[in-house]
Amino acid sequence: MKIRAFSRRLVFGATTLSLAVVAAFSYPSVFQLGLTISKPGVQPGYVIFGAPDGNAYAIGTQGKVAKKWPSPEPNTEMGYTRPLANGNLLARIQPSKSLSGAAGARAEAAGAESVIEMTQDGRVVWKYADPVRSLHHDEERLANGNTLLVCSKDLDIPAISRKLLRDDCLIEVDSKGKIVWEWQTADHFDEFEFPKEVKAEIMNGYGGGRTGFGAPPPTKGFDYLHMNAASPIPETAGLTDPRFKAGNVIVSYRYINTLAVVDRDTKKIVWKTVNLTIGQHNPHFLPAGVPGTGHLLVFDNGNVDVETNPRHASSRPNSRVLEINPLDMSIAWEYTADKSNRPIWSFFSHYISGAERQPNGNTLICEGSNGRIFEVTPSGEIVWEYVNPFPNTSGRIPNSTIFRATKVAESWLKL
Repeated sequence: MKIRAFSRRLVFGATTLSLAVVAAFSYPSVFQLGLTISKPGVQPGYVIFGAPDGNAYAIGTQGKVAKKWPSPEPNTEMGYTRPLANGNLLARIQPSKSLSGAAGARAEAAGAESVIEMTQDGRVVWKYADPVRSLHHDEERLANGNTLLVCSKDLDIPAISRKLLRDDCLIEVDSKGKIVWEWQTADHFDEFEFPKEVKAEIMNGYGGGRTGFGAPPPTKGFDYLHMNAASPIPETAGLTDPRFKAGNVIVSYRYINTLAVVDRDTKKIVWKTVNLTIGQHNPHFLPAGVPGTGHLLVFDNGNVDVETNPRHASSRPNSRVLEINPLDMSIAWEYTADKSNRPIWSFFSHYISGAERQPNGNTLICEGSNGRIFEVTPSGEIVWEYVNPFPNTSGRIPNSTIFRATKVAESWLKL
């Protein structure tokens, strides 16, 4: 009898253990939305982001909506929206319904109708639309008042590819809408120093690109490198190495796992990393006023589809945030989920996303594909977490993604 009882306990214990193991590698069917974690030590301020319901929001540390901004333009929706130092907002304007369903998750790559600057009361004070270029992914207001925009245009360059190229570019536009500086990727193709096999992949169009879920929308040209971010090096980064002089631009090419610095004056690529990151987003140099000044902060997604990766580099089923010393490319700080005592695979966004260092030393992280924004201490403790409760449900597949999020001081918001 004792043996039978022991056997029953053993079987029950094994079953319980098996269920626990299964549960550990499963996802719940219902997620809590809005504020999920709030602890002492969070950086005061408001988080600003564009939501897939077509509006932009300011969220306080208590998880309440402090302000909501619909698009000021008719028949359009607010895409990626970022706060400006002057108290205004710089936003990408998408055509109505472009943020719905699975296609909405790819809207930042599709090209904006225009980029606008608007006041907090919704008045448009500046607008730029380009008749020949597609404006996509990123925009940033420069110290001189001009605006840096990521763009692309279709080019036929037989020396690079047999296919028509969707070639990425950068333009700097002044307050009157005049382009005062331009940089075209194809003009600097040799500076990437691609191996022969990578050049051959690009020449042949490596399968024509992805077509599955999460793929960029189809374009006439072959999207062969996929620039998804650009940011000028700030004066206060304090770097004396001429490669990192103020005004030079750090850019991200997702499909080739490459970060590159473009010299503003010579237009040459003067620094780059290859496969240090995988499918990365939002690289930028940290300014004075936050820990890590002069270092590079980047969201390292960990995944890029092999069909759009001519280097055929391995993917990694988890994301991380890296602070990189650009002088020797060493990792000065790293965040992965295990820093928060969670399974390493529980933090993963295969595309979009970003990170921002806070004055108190914390790092605000946007896990974009899951619509999750959270703030971690240098040791990795999560002191604030918010899950986007403003999805777009008009499509067959609800879209809750957030391209990027930024925190502003409490004094920035005009209530």
